Amino acid sequence: MEEEIKRERNSEFSKKAYSLLSWANKGENITVRDDQYDFVWVLDSAKLCRKRGFRFRLIDTGKFCRSELEWLAEAGADLYTSDEARSDTLELELLNKACRRGRAFMAYFHYGPIERRESEGESNSVSFSELMNLGANGIYLHLTNRKNKRDFSHLNQLAFACRKGGSWLVYYHHGPLEAPLKEFARNGAWIHITDKSIKESEDVSLLFDIIKSARLAGTRLVLYLEKGLDFALLREILGAGAFVLFNFSLFDYKSPFRNLEKEAKRKKLNFRAFYLYTHFLP
Repeated sequence: MEEEIKRERNSEFSKKAYSLLSWANKGENITVRDDQYDFVWVLDSAKLCRKRGFRFRLIDTGKFCRSELEWLAEAGADLYTSDEARSDTLELELLNKACRRGRAFMAYFHYGPIERRESEGESNSVSFSELMNLGANGIYLHLTNRKNKRDFSHLNQLAFACRKGGSWLVYYHHGPLEAPLKEFARNGAWIHITDKSIKESEDVSLLFDIIKSARLAGTRLVLYLEKGLDFALLREILGAGAFVLFNFSLFDYKSPFRNLEKEAKRKKLNFRAFYLYTHFLP
């Protein structure tokens, strides 16, 4: 009985693995987690996908060892990792070098506090100075203030380090707009917000200042529509150069907002300017 169950599992796994190869052969961007397939299947699929001219995105949960990830990066796989999967900054820098050899890139999402707090049991977290080095080495850093409040003096330094290293700091802002976001954008950060952050008339003025600062720095502000905005304001935001994401239909087919939605979709957001998906604000 156990042998029969084992054979069935192996058969299902083989079908799944061959489906991945078939998917890669068709020619489209692929996103997989490292715990979904064995290393060899992922490596072959990454090579085939890149050969077809598409992106192969690997979500690192810590299953593969560094040498396996280096093989994948050199084969052209983009690595998406985080402080929840890896905190050895030397290892991260070596993986980033492998990504460069494979013409891939590395995105690192730092969920924890920026300052290391060893007294609170966070001795394995990445410190601010280590994050600075990661950015200066060309790793694309991603941060959110969803759970941990962020110090803009730190964020500005990280944005500058990333810019100097040839990458970006991508920041997901929750809550009301804050005046320091303007300087932050000027330092080259990509800033993601939702329309819930725009409540008062002062917010609108600040919003356009942030959009302008980001454009001058060569980046953009990304606005996620959740509750909807006034038509004239939304049109002005698009015209100012922000990316607007209509993540679900807010309007019926006769609505004049439909034309704005089509216009927004024609503007393609750089795949390095967000972490895997744009369906929600991390």
